[in-house]
Amino acid sequence: MARFIVTEATGAPGEVGELAIIDALRPALSSRDTVVFWRYPLNTRQGQLREPDLLLLDPEWGVVVIEVKNIPMGQIESIQGYAWRLSFPYFDRSVLEPYDQAKQQARVLIERMRDHPTLSGVPVRALVALPRVTRDEWNSAGQSFLFNDTPLLLGDELTATKFERAVEHTPCVRSGHALDDDTFKALLSAFGTGGSLPVAEVTPRPTPGSGRAHVRRIDLLAKAAQQRREFDLQQEKIAKTIPPGVQRIRGIAGSGKTVLLAQKAANMHLRHPEWDIALVFFCRALYEQMQLQVDHWLRAQSNGQVRYVDARHRIRILHAWGSKDQPGFYRTVAEHLGIEPMNVGHVKSISRGSVSSPTGGVVLSARELLAEADRRGLDVQMFDAVLIDEGQDLVDDDEALKYDGRQAFYWLAYRSLRPVPQEEPLLGEPAEPVEELKRPRRLIWAYDEAQSLDNLTIPEGGKLFGPELHRILNVGVTYRGGIGKSEVMRVCYRTPGPILVAAHALGMGLLRHEGTIARLANKRDWDRIGYKVDGDMRTRGPITITRPPEHSPNLIARLDPSPLIDFQTYSSRAQELEALARNVRYAVEVDGLSLDRQLIICLGRPGDRAIEAVFTALRREGLNVYVAGNQRGNVPPARDWREQNRNGFRLPDHVTVTNVVRAKGNEADLVHVVGLDEVAAQEGSVTMRNQLFVALTRSRGWVHLSGTALPASFEEEVRAVLASGEQITFRLSTAKRNLTDQDDEDDAVSA
Repeated sequence: MARFIVTEATGAPGEVGELAIIDALRPALSSRDTVVFWRYPLNTRQGQLREPDLLLLDPEWGVVVIEVKNIPMGQIESIQGYAWRLSFPYFDRSVLEPYDQAKQQARVLIERMRDHPTLSGVPVRALVALPRVTRDEWNSAGQSFLFNDTPLLLGDELTATKFERAVEHTPCVRSGHALDDDTFKALLSAFGTGGSLPVAEVTPRPTPGSGRAHVRRIDLLAKAAQQRREFDLQQEKIAKTIPPGVQRIRGIAGSGKTVLLAQKAANMHLRHPEWDIALVFFCRALYEQMQLQVDHWLRAQSNGQVRYVDARHRIRILHAWGSKDQPGFYRTVAEHLGIEPMNVGHVKSISRGSVSSPTGGVVLSARELLAEADRRGLDVQMFDAVLIDEGQDLVDDDEALKYDGRQAFYWLAYRSLRPVPQEEPLLGEPAEPVEELKRPRRLIWAYDEAQSLDNLTIPEGGKLFGPELHRILNVGVTYRGGIGKSEVMRVCYRTPGPILVAAHALGMGLLRHEGTIARLANKRDWDRIGYKVDGDMRTRGPITITRPPEHSPNLIARLDPSPLIDFQTYSSRAQELEALARNVRYAVEVDGLSLDRQLIICLGRPGDRAIEAVFTALRREGLNVYVAGNQRGNVPPARDWREQNRNGFRLPDHVTVTNVVRAKGNEADLVHVVGLDEVAAQEGSVTMRNQLFVALTRSRGWVHLSGTALPASFEEEVRAVLASGEQITFRLSTAKRNLTDQDDEDDAVSA
């Protein structure tokens, strides 16, 4: 079945003909394995943006470019060669050369494929589509039309048989042959996100501590790195589409939300360099990663012509709050309005000490800024698009922190946006103009409710914007052309299946003796995060969830037959940390995993005591240690701000030690999770269970999990989960938290 990706629909007049072709091709290509892009962003090596109206990737035809001209027969006055003279202008042009235009785009595609040697035999064709002209009209127009060399697709040739004939009778711009399965997959990868992902090089080095019979983990990583990322239709839609309004992206840990938002921001800038774009996130430790990702995608999609340093006046990468030494989203908007930004001291004073979490601080600051802006009658608008990562960390359970019944940070983001120009009003032809705040704006947020550490609120549209505005913004499931208003990502690329299943089972308490901590209400909810369900969820009978390999494509689980999670308990913290140091050294000397491929996460309260104990134990063994947030390596947690680097997370040839909050959004091949007893002491807490989920899902390969003096029931739960592998059988019970997203339920009803 053909797959269609509409990158942007603005309602411009030229889209009418293109949409007509797309609508006709949906049934015409229904039996073919074709991928169709509308306006695929294609940049030349000279930095010019060319957008084929339609780009087809097909296992039999190869690459097909279709240039659409929505003109009637009577508008074409004469044809000489490839030049068409018009009786009246078409978008201010009296002479068109549509076939030459299509061939130029085809040549750019050929140039792009030269970077992929396996695609040298892929045929490339170009043709011109005239949806308002029939074959009889064309043939009756005279010899210059009848014998013209332009390959044509006419309005009455959009059935399956006639379209296939038109393509097959089109001469190739580059000759080739039909594609086998591997070549077609390589073609899709080359034009998709997977083929352009930044991948860290894995170079195994000899390790004197490993014997011949030992299979090193670094060698398994090198083998897994050779795996080609399969074409993921949903990722393509998220990364390459520009919605004309709000869009919600719900994705499990490791599904690529951060990468896709960075790519989306880069696409927006290359297509609309005049736009002001904000890419916002919660954890400051993500600054470097965000900057590197945006820079990568700008270069990849502009043939190296555009870098982040060239675009940062338009793409603002912003921590949610900000500080004097580094602008954040809240602070940037406050300064735009001429209002003094709040700091931690102001938050404590206004809340009288009741707000102490980072989330509460930024949400309260947003509330106060909105109130002051409205008191002064200030216009908050300054951006054309705002993209929010880690969206679950920017909502708060406290009703007192809302602004006019809405989540304050999201409402500030929405108010900071300029309305999207619309061809038609949002609700049809109103008797009066649409209210300013009801005009659609490009606010795009990504989240995973299982990673909430400070609150239990799920960032659903109704809670963010209030029920009335949410109903208006959420009319229909898609925008024009099929761009989704909501996407749910079920494939986890980072974390191997057994680790992800264990993280979900422990995070939700599925095998907990006293009943589950969190629950998903039905099979559809489990399917949305990538699980197959057996059993009747309407009863309290046994339910079995299984994670299929296609939803966890990380190869480590298939390459390494041994358990990917090593779980140990100790009688004291000192013993636990001694074992930790041995495990870190063993991974370096025997498994070939350098220190910077490892990560140590301390569970529990985010203070420095646990981190300092880990630091001391590792330094005693002569290991290089970097405490996340420090300026330098091999120093304990810095209390002097001059020794701190709030954005820092990793140093070459050092093992990073961090708490869960700073670990969010980051990853490592081997993750050591210490202090499981901190979770056990509050094992009925949703947020403590979420800490464990976040820690486990930072792993790209393996986990060492440890704690001291665990209660027997909790240890039994952990061991039962780990013994279950990628299949867990449990019984439903009343849970403290329902993870069913109401927006997903609304979408299901709308669909």
